[in-house]
Amino acid sequence: MRGHRDLRLACAAAVLCALVAALVPLEIVRLIAALPLALFLPGYAVVAVAFGSRELEQEKQLMLSVAVSLMILVLGTFVLNIFPFGLTTGSWAVLLAVIVIAACRGAALRRARPTAGKKRGSRSRPSLPAVAIGAVALAIAVAAIALAQRPLPADDAVGFTALWMLPTDSSEDAVAVGVVSNQHHRTSYQLEVSPGKSQSQSYRVQLDPGEERVFEIDVPSEADGRTHVVATLYRTLRPGEPYRRVTSWLPRQKTLP
Repeated sequence: MRGHRDLRLACAAAVLCALVAALVPLEIVRLIAALPLALFLPGYAVVAVAFGSRELEQEKQLMLSVAVSLMILVLGTFVLNIFPFGLTTGSWAVLLAVIVIAACRGAALRRARPTAGKKRGSRSRPSLPAVAIGAVALAIAVAAIALAQRPLPADDAVGFTALWMLPTDSSEDAVAVGVVSNQHHRTSYQLEVSPGKSQSQSYRVQLDPGEERVFEIDVPSEADGRTHVVATLYRTLRPGEPYRRVTSWLPRQKTLP
C-alpha cells in the first residue's frame, strides 16, 4: 500500500481500535474505540476497493462508508454465529480489523500507482446539509450503541418460576429437583417432595432473580418396582395454593446376581 496514505492510516486505525476495544477494561474507552471500527473504517475500506481510482465527493464517501459499515455489521452477525466462539467483543474486533486490512489491500491493487510529484485532485468542501445529515446519523448511531449497552427495566414483564425433576447420575435411587426463579424480586418458596410412600420432605427456598437451587432426593424402591415421586412448589405468600408441580415414575434398578 505504498503511496496510499489513507489506506495505511485506515489499517493502522483499525488495528489500534480493535486492540483497545478488545483489551482495555474501561468501558467508555472501549466504546470510543469501537465507534470508528464499527461505523466507518470497514465501509471506507470496502468503498475504496469498490471504486478503485475514481474519487468521490467527501459527503458521498462519508455516507457510503457509514451505510456499508452498518451492512457489514449485520452480515458479520451471521458469520460469527456459525463459529463456536460466537458473538463476542474480541471476535467482532478481529473480524472488522481483518475486513479493513483485506479491503485496503484490494483497494491498493485497484488504484493506479501514484506518480512522484502528482497530487490528487482537489475536492470540494462538503455542503452544510450534508454535514448536518452526517452529524445526525453519527449521533443516532452513538445513541443506539450506548442504549444497547444499558439494560432497560421491564416492569410490565411477567416473572415466572420453573420447577424440574430428573434422575441423578450419582445414584440409581435418587432424583434431582431444581427450582429456577425468574421473578423481578427475591422470592421465598416452600418445596414439598413426596418420594413414593415415604414421608414427604420439605425445603424452604429463597431465590434472587436468575438464581437456581437443586436438591438431591433419595427415593426408596417400592414393591411393584416403580416409585411415584411428586414435587410441589408453593409460594410463601400463598402457602395453600400449589404454584408448580412435577411428577415422575422412577423404575427400580435391577441388581445383578
